Amino acid sequence: MCGIAGAAGKDSEKFVKKMLEAIRHRGPDGSGTYSLGDITLGNVLLKITGDGTQPLHNGGVLTYNGEIYNFHEIAEKLRLKTDSDSETLFKLIESTGAEAAIRELDGDYAFAYAKNGEILLARDPAGVKPLYYGGTGDMFAFSSEIKSLLSVGISEIFALMPGYMLSYKSGRLTEKKVTGFKAGERITDENAASELLFNAMEQAVKKRIYNPCALAFSGGLDSSLIAALCGEVELYSVGMAGSHDVRQTKKAADLLGSGSKLHLHELTMEEVESALPDIMRATGSSDPLKVSIALPLFFASKDARNDGIRVMLSGQGADELFAGYKRYESMDFNVLENALRNDIDNIAANNLERDDAVTMANAVELRVPYLDKEVVELALRIAPQLKICNGVRKYILRLAAAKLLPEELAWKEKKAAQYSSGVYSALEKLAKKNEYRGDRFLGRYLEDLREDRK
Repeated sequence: MCGIAGAAGKDSEKFVKKMLEAIRHRGPDGSGTYSLGDITLGNVLLKITGDGTQPLHNGGVLTYNGEIYNFHEIAEKLRLKTDSDSETLFKLIESTGAEAAIRELDGDYAFAYAKNGEILLARDPAGVKPLYYGGTGDMFAFSSEIKSLLSVGISEIFALMPGYMLSYKSGRLTEKKVTGFKAGERITDENAASELLFNAMEQAVKKRIYNPCALAFSGGLDSSLIAALCGEVELYSVGMAGSHDVRQTKKAADLLGSGSKLHLHELTMEEVESALPDIMRATGSSDPLKVSIALPLFFASKDARNDGIRVMLSGQGADELFAGYKRYESMDFNVLENALRNDIDNIAANNLERDDAVTMANAVELRVPYLDKEVVELALRIAPQLKICNGVRKYILRLAAAKLLPEELAWKEKKAAQYSSGVYSALEKLAKKNEYRGDRFLGRYLEDLREDRK
């Protein structure tokens, strides 16, 4: 896990080193660059798997951010002895080419590979790992974070779409979809669906566990199932004193028999106010909704990092796969199915890029079991009638979770994170304290605060 950057053009090495400085927080364990002609690739390293350094080079050059969960199997097939997923990915690309290599990967990744004057960029099918690109004059550049590109004067910036590969060569860009989620036979039987879903989630969590490992824990269905599937995980919860999340996480942790593993951070107004500039700098946004959702995860990952933990699990994706939001209730099943697919297709821009930014601001890697390829493909096969049944949202996930969770947790109604944590209300109070009133008073407060701290 790390941050990556690269550029093609005159003085590319100088530009890349400046971009890496802007994302140093993503990789406190090392950095490196490598140039091929006027192309330079770079990396800042947060060491999780293996001891290898980046960029890797041997004719071609690779810089890579993410986790390949099946790299042991791939390495065995390549007759490669390594404990490094980056080395395995590099050898696979060299052996098969980038596009064929992507089809073999089970993981969350963003990478750049350069050879023969060409840069190839690729991103995993869910978009768990971010990748942005842009250009100015005769320079092309890419990075894990927008602020990195802004630091070298690039203002027109694009996100590489999930599952896509982009080629840059001699000033020409081409982009195409190279991976995605496969369709399959419809599943309408709830017993079969719940059994398959439970098994898929069990494997998705198992492959993402790391020792030591944290979980962003709200005490709701999604995070409680993950907690139950990996009993050794440390639970990190954040909310304003007296909020729903503070009460619920204590109760849920006790019901799971994990009360001793709960790290509960009851935020003060002073902590919220002082953290706002850092959160807006990380996310690049002053949008009240985005800030209020990001803030608890920012503190949870910060607390985990202070405890020496570098990997955190999250329940992100469950609502979009299994119809967790209240707005889904009024939809007929055809509309619901299309809405869910659209939300999964856009989850990177709507949620994942925000979550990656705030956790990596604290040098913590976020892993999302619900967006495991097998889980997503299975969810897309499950009939929408099993996702909202008799008015119960996430019905099939609840049925699967009930195999392991206490009934009270499996069937508990969801509350929106920004409200259940009490953070949105706290932001409104801060805005009013600073004499903001009228239309969009919270948005104006955050915008002004962000401008003041630039």
